[in-house]
Amino acid sequence: MAFDVKKVQSLSEQSIVDLKTIEKLGDLEHLSQLSDELKRVLADGNLEEISPMLPPYITEIRKNIGFLLGNYKSIRTHSAQATTKKALTPSY
Repeated sequence: MAFDVKKVQSLSEQSIVDLKTIEKLGDLEHLSQLSDELKRVLADGNLEEISPMLPPYITEIRKNIGFLLGNYKSIRTHSAQATTKKALTPSY
């Protein structure tokens, strides 16, 4: 298979646009607020009255939200660094 320079350049440029879009997104503050609210609900201790399965379920949801937020922040950092490197790298 031949190396298609134009296709690679086009995809690279489109990827930079995607990375800049990610970089401009906010901090997902509503997701952070949801995690905080779920933490508060867990601390109240009333969930077990509704169902004994709710506390571990809510704990797992909070864990997944934390994982998602951590990945998102990492991707945003990578996007910012990649777009900065692209601006400094001469195009051929």
